[in-house]
Amino acid sequence: MKALAFFLLAAAAVAVPRPAAADSCSLDDEPAATLLLPYFEVDLDNPNGLTTLFTINNASAAAVLTNVVLWSDLGVRTYIFPIYLTGYDSQSFNLRDLFNGGALPQTASAGQDTQDSVSPKGPYSQDIDFASCTGQLPPPPLPQAFIAHLRASHTGKASALLGGCVGRDLGDGVLRGYVTIDTVNQCGFKTPADPGYFGPNGVATDQNVLWGDFLYVDSAKRYADGENLVRIQSFPGAFHPGDQTFYGRYVGNSGIDSREPLATRWATRFAVGGAFSGGTDLIVWRDSGVAVEPFPCGTLPAGFPLRMASEVTFDEQENPQPALPRPAADAFPGETNLVHVGSSTFPVAFNFGWLFLDLNVMDQGVEQLHQSWVGTVMKAQGRFSVGFNATPLDSACNPLPPAGL
Repeated sequence: MKALAFFLLAAAAVAVPRPAAADSCSLDDEPAATLLLPYFEVDLDNPNGLTTLFTINNASAAAVLTNVVLWSDLGVRTYIFPIYLTGYDSQSFNLRDLFNGGALPQTASAGQDTQDSVSPKGPYSQDIDFASCTGQLPPPPLPQAFIAHLRASHTGKASALLGGCVGRDLGDGVLRGYVTIDTVNQCGFKTPADPGYFGPNGVATDQNVLWGDFLYVDSAKRYADGENLVRIQSFPGAFHPGDQTFYGRYVGNSGIDSREPLATRWATRFAVGGAFSGGTDLIVWRDSGVAVEPFPCGTLPAGFPLRMASEVTFDEQENPQPALPRPAADAFPGETNLVHVGSSTFPVAFNFGWLFLDLNVMDQGVEQLHQSWVGTVMKAQGRFSVGFNATPLDSACNPLPPAGL
C-alpha cells in the first residue's frame, strides 16, 4: 500500500501544470502542448527501406485529444487527423503505414469506444468522451485517391487535390516533410494555419502534457537512430503582439498561440572521418515566416530557397574554416531539410570539429529573425549511428546580436 500511495502522489505531481512565466523562453525538455517531428523520410520504392516512426505520450492522468498535421518540406499542410490518449497513454505510428495503405492510428474516446477495446483505460487513467470525434474516431483507412495525393505532395509532384505542387521534387521518390501535434478540445478539420484554431474559443488548448520520440529505421541498411520529439510548451498570457512564438506566422505575430518559440542560432559537432566513416547528417527545421500555399510545379514559393545568415566551421583546435570551401548560403533551402556534412552543398575542410549556424533568414541582405531546430546524426562503419539535438545558443525570445557567436 505504501508503494501504491507513493505512485499516486507522484502521478498527481506529474499532472499538475507548472507555473508558466519564468520558463517561457527556456526551451526545457518538459511535457508540452505542441510536439514537432522536425523531419521525416519514407522510401516507398523499397519495402525494407527507410521509414520514420514516432510515438506520442501523455504525461497526465487526464485524457487528452491531439491534432496531428502533416506538412510538406516547404511547409504546406497536406493532411490532419486526431489521436486520442487516455491518461498516461502511449501511441506509436509508422508513417509508412499511412503513405503505403492509408492506415491511421486506431484510437477512440469513451463515446466511440464503449467496450474499451480501441483505447483501453488503465487503472490510474481517465477515459472521457469527445462527442465531436463521433464519425472520425476510430478512423477508417484512407481512400486510394487521397493516398495518391499524399504521395504526390510529399515527393514534389503535382497534387490533383491541391491543384499544384507543395514540395521540392528531389528526383528520388522519397517522401519528405514534417509533423506537428497539438493538444485540442475537439475533433475537426482545422490546422494551426486556420482562423479560429487559437484563442479563447479556439480548438487548441494549453495542456502541457505531451512528450514523445521519433525514429529513423532503415532495415535494408541495418541502421536506426532517433531523438526526442521537439517539445514546445504553451504559456498563456506570456506573449504579446509582436513577440516571437512558434505559430506566430499563422496568427499575425499576435502571440495568441501562446507557444514558446525555438532558437535561431545553433552549435553542433561533426565527424566525417575515423570511425565515423558514414559521416554526419544535419536535420534542420526552419520557420519560413509565411503561410505557404500550393504553387505551380517547376517553381518555388516566394521567399524560397531559404538562405541562412551565417555559418562558421571550426576544427578541434578552434581554427575557423578557410575561405574555401564554404557551405552554400541556401544549404538548408526548405522548411525541413537533411544535409550531409562534407557534401557539395555543405563542404568542410576538417574531419572533426563543430559548426556555428545562424539560421535566421537573409532577405535581400537583411537578416530576418526566424526560429529553427537542428539535430545531428553521426554514422559509423555502415552499421552504427547516434542522433542528438544540437545546442541552442539563444531563443527567438532573446536572440543574439546579428552575426554574433
